[in-house]
Amino acid sequence: MIYDVTIGEQTLKVRVERAETGYTVQVGDGPQRQVDARWVRDHLSMVFDDQRSFDVPLARAKDGWHVGVRGQGYFAKVIDPRRAALRLSSAAEEGVLMTTMPGRVVAVLVKAGDTVTKGQPLVVVEAMKMENELKAPRDGVVEQVFAQVGAALESGVKLLQLG
Repeated sequence: MIYDVTIGEQTLKVRVERAETGYTVQVGDGPQRQVDARWVRDHLSMVFDDQRSFDVPLARAKDGWHVGVRGQGYFAKVIDPRRAALRLSSAAEEGVLMTTMPGRVVAVLVKAGDTVTKGQPLVVVEAMKMENELKAPRDGVVEQVFAQVGAALESGVKLLQLG
């Protein structure tokens, strides 16, 4: 399973696979590591393949996790792309255009009242240093535009509504 993990301004792909003992974990393009991890009360106790061990305090938050690493606190937003895709596909059926990952609005190509066709570019979002055209999920008329050029976005933010 590959997760999108955002801490601060940085988003990384984290691959986690069940292994014979524990998990195989790869962060970004880094090396694959064998990790044995167990919940112990309010923290995750981990032992890596090189025998280093860490206790990582974790607390579930509304939209992510509070994580402690070497005495520093962080907030991590973790997105399961499969769940996000299901949420986005049902939203698309309802005519809602949403972001798929954190980013910044570069351009809004339509306004309320515009007639659009399926596949037409509607909003351009910069995410992970790439510009992504978000396209109309179906034919329709733009009812409302929520996106504003320059706005920073989290994953799953509603950009516009088609009627």
